[in-house]
Amino acid sequence: MLRPALVVLAGLAAPAQAAPVPLSTLIGPPVVGTWRTPNGTEVSVAPCGDQLCGTLSYIVIPKKNAAQCNATDPQTFASLMLDYSNPDKSLQTRPLLGLTMLSIKPTDDPNTYTGSAYNPEDGSTNDVQLFVVNGGSTLRLGGGCFAGMCAVTQDWPRVPDRPDAPTFTCNGGQ
Repeated sequence: MLRPALVVLAGLAAPAQAAPVPLSTLIGPPVVGTWRTPNGTEVSVAPCGDQLCGTLSYIVIPKKNAAQCNATDPQTFASLMLDYSNPDKSLQTRPLLGLTMLSIKPTDDPNTYTGSAYNPEDGSTNDVQLFVVNGGSTLRLGGGCFAGMCAVTQDWPRVPDRPDAPTFTCNGGQ
């Protein structure tokens, strides 16, 4: 119970010229905060019940859909971003903005987590291991290894929380 207080006190004692530290890194587990995926989409991790959840807080619309996105009213376009690839037809009408895509459980190591990741691009859910590395600036996701085959690992950099989240941009993406 003393750890968060010590971290806050240590942060107050830092020199005035030190780089600002996101509040999310001072409160709660190291995984709490916002992380940028390889395609620019952002996932915000926060406590939810007895675990942690990662929600889609910022979506980068792929270039192939940018013209339609830019030509459509933002609220209307947001209402069109639904979970169409979900194999459960009853979930295909839920919005992608704010969708929980990570369910995270802590382990004995404060920088290591287990969980599941939902991929809205193809509707798959996979078990993952998550590691907070590089002094808390990177979230590493990996599916682990079995029988000599390893799942792809992704590194997600920590980014500032967006005050207007969840939201999206029409300009960007692959």
